[in-house]
Amino acid sequence: MTNRQRWRLLASVIIGPMMAAAPQVALGQAVAGPDSAALARVRDLIRQSNPELEARRAAVAAAEARVPAAGVLGPAVLSAEVEEIPDGLDVTEAGSFRLDLSRELSGGGRRAASRAVAGQAVARARLELAMVERGLIAQAEGLLVHYLGSIAIAERLSGQDSLLTRAEEGVTTRFAVGESRYVDVLRLRAERLRTRAEIAQSRSEALRSRRILTALAGPSDSTVRRLTTTLDRLAGRALAAMDALTFPAGPSIDSLVAISSPVQLSEVTVQAAVADLRLTQAEQRTRVNASVGIQRFGAENGKHRVGPTLGASITLPFTARGAARATRLAAERNVLAARAEQRAALSQARAFLGAARDRYEAAVANAALFEAGLMRGVREERENALASYRTGALSLLELLDFERALTQAEVSQNRSRIAASEALANLLAGAACIPDHTLSSKARRGASRDPPAH
Repeated sequence: MTNRQRWRLLASVIIGPMMAAAPQVALGQAVAGPDSAALARVRDLIRQSNPELEARRAAVAAAEARVPAAGVLGPAVLSAEVEEIPDGLDVTEAGSFRLDLSRELSGGGRRAASRAVAGQAVARARLELAMVERGLIAQAEGLLVHYLGSIAIAERLSGQDSLLTRAEEGVTTRFAVGESRYVDVLRLRAERLRTRAEIAQSRSEALRSRRILTALAGPSDSTVRRLTTTLDRLAGRALAAMDALTFPAGPSIDSLVAISSPVQLSEVTVQAAVADLRLTQAEQRTRVNASVGIQRFGAENGKHRVGPTLGASITLPFTARGAARATRLAAERNVLAARAEQRAALSQARAFLGAARDRYEAAVANAALFEAGLMRGVREERENALASYRTGALSLLELLDFERALTQAEVSQNRSRIAASEALANLLAGAACIPDHTLSSKARRGASRDPPAH
């Protein structure tokens, strides 16, 4: 199996039928045990209750409902005709009375063409639903990692704050008996102030991510409660979750472009323009109408006679060649414009997604700088440093420098993981965006034209 096939298989299982660019954000596959189920629950809650997704599903249902009505023949027409009405306006004494029932028999292929146009509208609505869902899930994945990473950073800084508090108590006690300097007390207090400010900032970032996640779930109170419960459960294992976080290799540009939503949308737009052209051509073909009825007319002896009537009519498109040619030319130009926009979408997608992939690979490389074995070794040295400080072998300044360096390394490690997850979310969301150029008036007219009913 090639790398491209592997990416598409993983994505189709995780994000859905329209997601083929990359595996889901690594938390969904790297965190074992209940966390994986909890993370999947967050995604499912957003899929089920997000208002924008509900609106897109309604749009799909509306487009599907228009398909059966597309191109149907119009109702039969009942007509009456009266001639030679006497001065008394007595219709029964009229010289001639006719009643006809007529209906179109052949629409010149308009029914099939109209159905094709309506079918393209359904395809477009479904694609836009998948695009919005893909973008929302990518956004939720990035927010989840940011939420857990911010909590992990706050917890690590809280550990440093606890150490500084104990150290401050010891220094204050020694200062009281003249064994320490007051400048050491001030240094510890300043360090604690800086640490608590960073803790507050991290908790604020976690709260922001949490609020956005709950907003994505929609206004339902029950859904928000279930999502909040799940996020609380995840928060309890934030450190373990971040340590278990892994990232997939960047996909190829060809894979990204192939599943790019703007590219897929441009293809749907081309097909819709072609369907619109075929409908235009069908509307210019000959149509046949037939009628049947009865007629009462006067005879030579002054009595009335009644007899059946039959009639037929056909349209003559050649009598409006100029208008037909102009209409057909406009539809053909619409197809050419849609294909030009498709080429532009391919070019833009390749440039944009290539840059997004480069940013993701750079973020992953930066996160990989923090080797797990090296970080574990430094954490073990922390306990040795504390023991040396208690015995007097390590000065307070040396302990503070060591603790600050270790804490900042762990904070930087988690921030690099957050950055990598956000880069992956941006890569996936970038492949799911709906650019304005694919919704131009010409393309939109070809994709969403309401077929006439006949």
